[in-house]
Amino acid sequence: MLAPPLAHVVVLLANPTAARRPYRAPLASLFAVALLATSAGCAGGLDDPDRFTGGTGSACATSTTATGILQAQCFACHSTSSKEIGAGLDLEATGLPGRLYTTTSSSTCSSVPMANSADPANSLFLKKLTSNPGCGTRMPQGAALSDAETACLKEWLVNGKPSSP
Repeated sequence: MLAPPLAHVVVLLANPTAARRPYRAPLASLFAVALLATSAGCAGGLDDPDRFTGGTGSACATSTTATGILQAQCFACHSTSSKEIGAGLDLEATGLPGRLYTTTSSSTCSSVPMANSADPANSLFLKKLTSNPGCGTRMPQGAALSDAETACLKEWLVNGKPSSP
């Protein structure tokens, strides 16, 4: 009888069952993959979008942001790069929406803060988006924002309220 190679003898001595069960390593790997695939789960389906956001649905339509609405509808008159910033309100500079809580309106609207920290949902900034703003003219000039765009800006302003000291 021929003697087995030395390497084979070392393997048998270190792990005597390895030589008898060469099929176990691939089966163990296959089992691990199957277990991972079946336990990963899905956060929710398209019929239940709140499961993706933790139940805090956004007022903004899909692929719409408050910044995008401001850029498209307001920056022509209220941006850093516009020749004359409308009513002194720069909506492009950093720090929005929090900066609206410290920015006052023009004298036409009695120089009140654009955003009311006690009641952000009833801020002058949002009232100016309605057909009857109470002072001055409705914004933006020209075509009105849609209800969805207004809701998106309202959520953005309320969520951007600075915390109380």
